[in-house]
Amino acid sequence: MPGRFFVQSYRAITEFEFYQDIWQQSLRATLVFLLYLSAVIAIALTLIYAWQLYPVFSDFFDWAERNIPQFAVVEGQLEVDADQPLLLEYRNDPTWTFVFDTTGTYRDADGLKEPVLLFTGDQLFFRFQGAAEVYPWRDLGPLEVSPGDLSDYKRVLTLLYFPLGYSFLLIYTMLAKSIQALLLCPIAFVVATGYGIRLSLRNGFTIALYSLVPAIAIDLAVRLTGLNISYFDLIYIVTAGIYTYFATQKCVVIQ
Repeated sequence: MPGRFFVQSYRAITEFEFYQDIWQQSLRATLVFLLYLSAVIAIALTLIYAWQLYPVFSDFFDWAERNIPQFAVVEGQLEVDADQPLLLEYRNDPTWTFVFDTTGTYRDADGLKEPVLLFTGDQLFFRFQGAAEVYPWRDLGPLEVSPGDLSDYKRVLTLLYFPLGYSFLLIYTMLAKSIQALLLCPIAFVVATGYGIRLSLRNGFTIALYSLVPAIAIDLAVRLTGLNISYFDLIYIVTAGIYTYFATQKCVVIQ
């Protein structure tokens, strides 16, 4: 079955005649293709994100191990083993500001360079692009962090990333591609109606789902390069829409 999936995906990109073979297939066959498609996309995105983000992730933990002081939350109060207020900057894009202050000098994160995390005696403040969130320590529970522990956290998070990241992306992709295919169905219905043929929802969904494959291939290639292309979402949906139009036309004209 995996071999058949890759053959179908290749033909969905290269041959409009291919759609004549699949547009009337069973819903079960279409859903199986959706499952394989989602699984492949999830694997690809998990690896791409790991490749692109791990250097940043690793660099942050190395920086934190050298700079973040030992701290603990005991009975809803923060205790920090360092002179305070302590202001730290993790220089990246953007630069993150970390402030540890149990002295009361900083009551909130206003005026601090964003994005900022402010650790006060009783609350954690997070502020980014003007939006602020506050988390009382008493609601977060006991916590203890020391620089020596960060390498262990880094290792655990690295191990958890692949199963959790893949599972999330698999579920998200199945839902997202299903919705996208449903949104493309009206194109198939309109084209078929123009030739005097009324498509069922199953037929339209099948054509639209396979028509997403070329756009998905382009999307994965762009993500792999790390390029930021303006209006790429428009390019994505236009590509899928064009394939849906011509694929439907190829299917109904032979009737």
